Amino acid sequence: MTEHATPTVTHDDGVQSQGLSQLLAKRIPAGLGAVLVTLLAIASFLVWVWSLVVTWISHIEWGLPFFQVTVAALLVVGVAFYAYKTLAWLLPLIVSAFWIWVSVVPFQPIFQVLFQTITVTALIAAAVFAVQAAAEAEKARF
Repeated sequence: MTEHATPTVTHDDGVQSQGLSQLLAKRIPAGLGAVLVTLLAIASFLVWVWSLVVTWISHIEWGLPFFQVTVAALLVVGVAFYAYKTLAWLLPLIVSAFWIWVSVVPFQPIFQVLFQTITVTALIAAAVFAVQAAAEAEKARF
C-alpha cells in the first residue's frame, strides 16, 4: 500500500495556514517570557491575597470569589511557568478571566450552573491545549 502525503492548505498569496496550536507555539525570547510570567505570577498572587483578605473580613462583595481565584491562579501560573518560552499561556489566562467573570455575575441558578460547567470545561481544555502547544514548540522543525 502506498502512502500519500496530504498537502497543506495555502492561501492565495502562498502563505501556509496555521492552526491555533501552531500560533500559540510561536517562540518568544526566553528573557521576555520569563519577565512576563513573573509579572503574571506576582499579579495572580496579589489578586489571590486580596480575595483572601476580603473573604476573611467578610466583605466578599469587595473582591473576587476566593475558590475561583485560587484555582485559576494555580492553573494559569502553572501553565505559564511550563510554557514561558511561548505565548500558549494566554489562552488559559483569558478563559480563567471569563470563568471568574461568570462567577461574579448573578445569573439565574440554572444558568449559573450551566455557565460554570461550560467555562470550567473550557478552562481545562485551554490548559491541555496550551501544554500541547508548548510541547509542540519544543519539537525540532525541518
